[in-house]
Amino acid sequence: MLSSGLPPLLLLLTAVELSWSLTDDDKRLIVEMHNHYRSQVSPHAADMLKMSWAPDLEAFAKAYAAKCIWGHNKERGRRGENLFAITDEMDVEVALEQWYDEHKHYNLTTSKCTVGQMCGHYTQVVWANSEHVGCGMQFCKTLHGVEEPDLYLLVCNYDPPGNVRGRKPYKEGPPCSKCPEGYTELKEPVSALDRPENWGEAGSTHGTIPLKSRSEGAESGCMWGSQHFLSPAGKVLPGLRVGILRLSPEVNHLFVSIY
Repeated sequence: MLSSGLPPLLLLLTAVELSWSLTDDDKRLIVEMHNHYRSQVSPHAADMLKMSWAPDLEAFAKAYAAKCIWGHNKERGRRGENLFAITDEMDVEVALEQWYDEHKHYNLTTSKCTVGQMCGHYTQVVWANSEHVGCGMQFCKTLHGVEEPDLYLLVCNYDPPGNVRGRKPYKEGPPCSKCPEGYTELKEPVSALDRPENWGEAGSTHGTIPLKSRSEGAESGCMWGSQHFLSPAGKVLPGLRVGILRLSPEVNHLFVSIY
């Protein structure tokens, strides 16, 4: 007899629901990785503020993630948003790494992204006055807008929102030279010693799992960081992109995303 007094089915559903939620360690890692990347921008940021976790944004993001829709929330209002989806299990470290990796395609001087590349996830991560982040995760048997079944979806919302048209993510200058008076939170780069425990030692296998092309038969390990797909003719659809994450003579590692 179950000591909790709950029917077996209810206990099962409760356990599954908990497995779809971000852990406290996940939340801490998300915040710490954001601040690590924000402290390491190049050129240096004169006005970069420290980011913290916002339970209200977490609740908002989780509610939208539960809908299992592959596309930005049209009712997010004055909130920034980044999306990521992956097979097997959620890995927030990989999500943040992929978002930040877009920095290679962004030019702060011109405030432009390399043609054919994506930068919007990166610019939101390092948007100077986006002080608050909250994320929600959901396992989706069907992620509407994606053919692949059984995906884990991560939604992160930001306040204030980034990616404001006509503005750069931050002001270039000596670190924190234009921060509020007395503010020194991100004046010095976050060193490796300050990084989250075990960061980079585990959990990043999703970034290296081989994924063959669909013509060869796709394997487990697909990753999406928003929403870009190929048309049947193999062309990138308007507003969509398919990027190569890593290449080897044997197989391509693909990262498919939208912004």
